[in-house]
Amino acid sequence: MIAALHRRHFLATGGAAAATGVQASTPLLNSLGTASPRWRILAIAPSSEKLPALARDYQQGVELGLAHAGAFSQVALTWLSAGPMPSAPARAVRAALQDSRFDAVMGWMPPALAKRVSAITEPARLPLWISDTGADLVSPSDTHLLTVRHSLELCAMATALADRVYAQCGPRAFLSMGRHESGFDFLQSFQQRWQALGGKVVGRHIADMPNNASEFGGLKQSIISHQPDAVIALYSGPQSQRFAQWWQKHSAALRTNLAGLPWLSEHNPGVHAHTIATWPQAESADAGWKARLAQAGLGWTAAALLGAEAGASLGTALVAAPQGTHMRDLWATLHHTPLVGPRGERQWVNAGTDSAGPLWENTFLGASARRQHPTPTAVFAPRGWTTGYLLT
Repeated sequence: MIAALHRRHFLATGGAAAATGVQASTPLLNSLGTASPRWRILAIAPSSEKLPALARDYQQGVELGLAHAGAFSQVALTWLSAGPMPSAPARAVRAALQDSRFDAVMGWMPPALAKRVSAITEPARLPLWISDTGADLVSPSDTHLLTVRHSLELCAMATALADRVYAQCGPRAFLSMGRHESGFDFLQSFQQRWQALGGKVVGRHIADMPNNASEFGGLKQSIISHQPDAVIALYSGPQSQRFAQWWQKHSAALRTNLAGLPWLSEHNPGVHAHTIATWPQAESADAGWKARLAQAGLGWTAAALLGAEAGASLGTALVAAPQGTHMRDLWATLHHTPLVGPRGERQWVNAGTDSAGPLWENTFLGASARRQHPTPTAVFAPRGWTTGYLLT
């Protein structure tokens, strides 16, 4: 059992990717053209060795959202690729802003990168739109009036998951997680809420540690010995699928409940788990958005949905702006304008440091319910990983 989870720099397995400009890559969107753009936006796509489709899904999601809002023909997007460490893309942003005129910067930026980019855009009075996983909490002091941020709200999901599991399963939880996931604030959000409810974390297991004989070595024995009411599985990417296969093989002997992040059962319908997400599953999706993503060759993935929400929300504001409007003027009203997109209507909260809205609960029976849940308030110092999310 791991007695304590130590935070440290998590180094990706590859070197920093060079930041490069790319063109709109969805054939449907290329046909719209940007011959005479009204707005010029410098955009940052995520970089992930663990989830190689992340960049494509977010980038094309943004383009799709702009097209849906009728704004794509008014916008010229110049894309940069974010590497695993925040220094390289921040330098690329600075160089691009020196070489060309842009009206705003937007993109997928974990807090460490967002902080560096904000230090560039704020003195220039350049608006900044941040998309993020919400795996780490952000303090309002790290934002300014020309910054907005929406996310997948992983910290809010973890808090709501604690409520759900405590009520449905009982007070004894066993935390099973990937090595990368062990260093993010959403883990602290879950534990903080769990303890506030009166729950106890009876055991922990971090997969693929150097002292493990195999990826999930020792996990089965540890769960059986602790006899928890529920195993909370915090995995992502291919590792989440491997854990789901492991669970299906051993669940009869474990004789306990399973709960975790939404992608735990996303590709494993035979896994019965309590999950909570800030987006609906594909079978509960809005038919119009589902068709649009399919037409653009995009799956119903979290990155594509967040990108589409960014593009549609910003695009709606751009289309409605009178001629002569400066992009800075739009940011003053964004905080009071609901986000729009495939996740349903969401709101900015905490002075635009994050988003909040409906949550979808998936139960053992496969039912999906929609409800509101308050956004978690941090009473611990946010100290997540210093790199981007899901890089390994």
